[in-house]
Amino acid sequence: MYGAAHTYEEIREVIIDILLKKEVVSHPPEQFGNLLSGAHEVFCRREIGPHVTRFDGPQQHPQDGELIRDVFWDLFRQGVITLGMNNNNENWPFFRLSHLGKETLASSNPYRFHSTTAYINLLKAEAPGLQGATIMYIEEAVSSYHSGNMLAACVMMGVAAECEFLHLVEVAATNSSHGAKFSQALKEKLVKQKIEKFKASLATVLPHLPNSSDVEDVGTKLDYAQSVIRIARNDAGHPSGISAPVREMVYINLQLFIHFAKLTIKLQAALA
Repeated sequence: MYGAAHTYEEIREVIIDILLKKEVVSHPPEQFGNLLSGAHEVFCRREIGPHVTRFDGPQQHPQDGELIRDVFWDLFRQGVITLGMNNNNENWPFFRLSHLGKETLASSNPYRFHSTTAYINLLKAEAPGLQGATIMYIEEAVSSYHSGNMLAACVMMGVAAECEFLHLVEVAATNSSHGAKFSQALKEKLVKQKIEKFKASLATVLPHLPNSSDVEDVGTKLDYAQSVIRIARNDAGHPSGISAPVREMVYINLQLFIHFAKLTIKLQAALA
């Protein structure tokens, strides 16, 4: 019996974790066959149980094998992998990370996650102090993403973004020096108008805030917040009936949500 099929993105993340030795597998990733079996081993551990081996679990889905090959050669073309393990094993199927690859993979995409718990831990580490409701909604979003329910993931991500943004507006409106400038944003009924009023007010006070350079890209991040909030809902908060987005787009939005959350926490501190 075959196990579940995985997406290119999921497989690439697992392979990167194996190459960086964040995931320890039975056979070191020094040959392509070991990479095939190692990826299957990691998926079995993550999805069935920590003590399950590739021998105990279901067989690797044929689609996974093909995508692992695609990921491998994509990494090779990008200069991340070089063929040959050492001077005694110079050719295919031996391979290793290139020097460029070690630096690239270690520094890029710090927000890799393979479970809801891993994502929430990343989010809390990058944006400590988020509202409890925000955490609850984004946890639902990530759970929906892992379950394949992309539209539900988008709705919950929008609610989480809205929850944290509304708290930011409330904090800004109580600022002893600049609160009056944010009163109109607080009064607006629709989130779209709240965001526009808030951005306009913030532009006038931003130069006077402590560590303003930390939030200089606020406009871009708040534009993202607005788009996330409205992914699956119209201005009045009713269901829009749009089609569910593809998995890769939801993954990107979950990555961007962490950047958005970091910004809101910085702004709350600056406006408190």
